[in-house]
Amino acid sequence: MGKRIIFIHGRNFKPPKPALSTLWRTAVRHGIKRSYPAKLAAFDQARKTMAYYGDLSNRYLRSRGRRYRQAADIDDRRRALALLRQRQAHEFTRREYNRLPGSSPIKEFLADVAGGPLNWLGLGERAVASVAPDMREYWNPESQFGSDVRWPFTLALKTAMNSGDDILVVSHSLGTLIAWDTFWKFSYYGEYRPYRRRPVSLWVTLGSPLGNETVKDNLKGARATGGRRYPANIVRWHNIAAEDDFISHDQSIEDDFAGLQVHHARTKTVKDHRVYNLAVREGKSNPHSSVGYLIHPKLSELIAAWL
Repeated sequence: MGKRIIFIHGRNFKPPKPALSTLWRTAVRHGIKRSYPAKLAAFDQARKTMAYYGDLSNRYLRSRGRRYRQAADIDDRRRALALLRQRQAHEFTRREYNRLPGSSPIKEFLADVAGGPLNWLGLGERAVASVAPDMREYWNPESQFGSDVRWPFTLALKTAMNSGDDILVVSHSLGTLIAWDTFWKFSYYGEYRPYRRRPVSLWVTLGSPLGNETVKDNLKGARATGGRRYPANIVRWHNIAAEDDFISHDQSIEDDFAGLQVHHARTKTVKDHRVYNLAVREGKSNPHSSVGYLIHPKLSELIAAWL
């Protein structure tokens, strides 16, 4: 029994698992070392697992005619992290964000304006498919893609629960949908009955689309009533959403998922945090970037408290 951190990456093309896992661990570790050096040893001792499904995403996106320059992507991710490591904790402000090249609220604004009406008109899924086809494919009932990309996290979560570990899950973008659906399945599906009462002590979502109406309509439990709408194994849920991140344009999950605390006594916290993501990718601001979230002082604070 010990501390275990499970990372779940997001949508779009991804580098191979070793490269991506190293980037994520390096970003989080730097944030801990920068702001909570006394917790660094505890972080290093915690077990860490990357629930990686990038090979599946890459294959699907290539089948849709999209191209991926892997070496260039890895180099750009490393450059972004190197720049972020030069930042002090007090620099993650609106002023510094506004100074980044290409920062703009237009995509988030359009998502805010269109998100609700598109869903009411039945066009939400088509809009998602044009921007994030892998996210739309995730909930396609005619596809195996959703089940396949959940499997690495399913295995990681079972391993952690079997070990009796204190579990922290850090998920980004599409990874937040994977986490929700897996938590829900562990709560109610018969084949996961041995895991129903085993808790996830902290779940952190980064750049999550879970507040989007179309996404909510496609989550596991969306058609259920009462407590069965929500996973029963989450103790604390903290949602971190960056200014201008159009994937997480509905930045509040407290109101959308208040039923978690109403129906499940185990859930103690559902809380939102608004932040500024200072990542620069491909020469311009990228407020959805995973490394920008992972190195942010707010995530460092939450992980340090859990440690």
